[in-house]
Amino acid sequence: MHQTVAGETAIASAQLPKDILARIEATRRRVKSRSALMWGEHCTECVWPDCYAGCSLYTPRLDLRCRRFAQGIESVGVSGAADLMGMRLRFRKWGKLEAAGRLRLVTPRRIRILETVDRLGAVAIEFCSFSFSMQDFLARALSRLKSWAGGARGAESNANVFLIECLNESDTGVGMTLSVKPTSQTGSYYQKHFRLEPGFNSIEFDVKAMSSAVDLSAEFLVQIEPVGAATDSPLLFAFADFAELDSPSPREGAAAVEMGKAKAGPAPKCKCVVWDLDNTLWSGILIEDGVANLRLNVAAANAIKKLDERGVLHSIASKNNADEALEALEHFGIREYFLAPQINWGPKSAAITQIARQLNIGKDSLIFIDDQPFERAEVESAHENVRLLSEQSIDQLLNMPEFDVPVTDESRQRRLMYREAEQREAAFQDAGVGFIDFLRSCQLQLTIRNLDDGNCDRVHELSQRTNQLNYSGRAVTRAELDRLQHDPADGAGFVLSCRDKFGDYGIIGFAVVDYGKAGVDHFFMSCRVQHKKVDHAFFGWLLERMGSRGVERIRVNFRSTGRNGSAQQVLAEMSFHEIDSGAAYISPVLDELPNRDIVAVTDETRQDFHGGPRDGRRARPRTLNGRVQACHS
Repeated sequence: MHQTVAGETAIASAQLPKDILARIEATRRRVKSRSALMWGEHCTECVWPDCYAGCSLYTPRLDLRCRRFAQGIESVGVSGAADLMGMRLRFRKWGKLEAAGRLRLVTPRRIRILETVDRLGAVAIEFCSFSFSMQDFLARALSRLKSWAGGARGAESNANVFLIECLNESDTGVGMTLSVKPTSQTGSYYQKHFRLEPGFNSIEFDVKAMSSAVDLSAEFLVQIEPVGAATDSPLLFAFADFAELDSPSPREGAAAVEMGKAKAGPAPKCKCVVWDLDNTLWSGILIEDGVANLRLNVAAANAIKKLDERGVLHSIASKNNADEALEALEHFGIREYFLAPQINWGPKSAAITQIARQLNIGKDSLIFIDDQPFERAEVESAHENVRLLSEQSIDQLLNMPEFDVPVTDESRQRRLMYREAEQREAAFQDAGVGFIDFLRSCQLQLTIRNLDDGNCDRVHELSQRTNQLNYSGRAVTRAELDRLQHDPADGAGFVLSCRDKFGDYGIIGFAVVDYGKAGVDHFFMSCRVQHKKVDHAFFGWLLERMGSRGVERIRVNFRSTGRNGSAQQVLAEMSFHEIDSGAAYISPVLDELPNRDIVAVTDETRQDFHGGPRDGRRARPRTLNGRVQACHS
């Protein structure tokens, strides 16, 4: 519910799609009891009443209070659901949605009665010939009545979630913040960032975590506001209350909720956690307290080490003096865990850009942890696809689905592989030669094997992490991999490994080849070997194998996801041509495939290209790209 405002009592109507309406009604059936928060239109920078005279953003409503939503909070009735009311709003600059009260729950029946009273009262105020002063008096009285009936008369709370159901009616996602704080404005508070993606969003926040930060039995404020700049997106809130649900979400869902993500699908996997330092990785402020007076956040250090074992990388975005900060990290014995640290006095959004560039990973695979709402908002304003966490979420990191990835021997070595990549970059800078000549000097070697029990776990892990160079745009399931091992009729799975004179990259790619259609159904490759012409070498090998069957060109399936633009660039570099409106690409003939001889290829497949077994014999050395390669295990 929301406060009744004189002159703004008209009720609009919304027609929701049947699937969205069904989801809302399904949630209503789960609600045993709920709060009846009275939402109002407020300003994040309010210093009432002085700001009414001096603020350039002050825009009066009919009751002379400040207008912070474009058309106020509009009451919306949903067609086909007589007892469902919502509120639609568009945030202006500094606008926030705010409710005050104690946590009391009422039955769904009482909510329906209150919504009926709200409708009837609004109609009476709208159509009766009262003076505006009388309308204002009645509107305030109606708001007080709803607040009393919904809060003061409620029962003690058994709430297990704070639930937001919202239809984002625009085509753009919106970063938001939920804050719960004492009305005294002193003491600790709870704050989580979340996103309202285009379409319907259903997001649950764990009340247990909330109550550990704020005393919910006392008076408190609940605030919902955009992160960073205001949004012009129309948002229709169908539910924004505490609730007792009869079937709480499983833990994996709750973890995604703590991230503020809707539970419509699995959480995107995180490749790198970017840490703030002061009052996040350690307690205290380095420049003020000095290294000796800092206290390491033990939960953070433990999470860093455990996630490192899972193959999750770590970096730093901190406003500090770099030498002093690195000295502090050495003091705490954790310096080695951080790659590409950005420690300077510039904006943290710029630091995030640099980290993503140096590690060659997408920003949507980053999570940024910072104790300061301002810094999180600044990053959000520049990188809306970077996920944001406050320091209060550190205890939950290890349980979040973003980090639920298969753990293999190679994932445990991922950080060391990136260190080797730093050595390669340094060697290239010192070499003083062209990039292609430098690649030749690196003695890159690609080894191709069949999919089997020994490499299946790593292939599955790689498929969960790979976005930029994923041609099909999706991960391969473990069931698909098992089927490929035991049913050759579905095609053959080829596993790609790579090494050079600096070290071993391990397994870096995978392809599913359909023999009958002379096509590649799936191909994905780690960004660790991006631009090193490894993909050129693989497709050269495949075209040579196809040539033994009289096939000159191969078809590669492709699905654009918005995140695999790098794959399209590589296809263009290899002279592949788009067909079927971008759903596939066709290769050049072997002799026209550029740079296929930069990387030497070793063929260790256990069957010939026609699918016939080699009687269990060890793969014979193959001469490819003009070089004889010895097979090795």
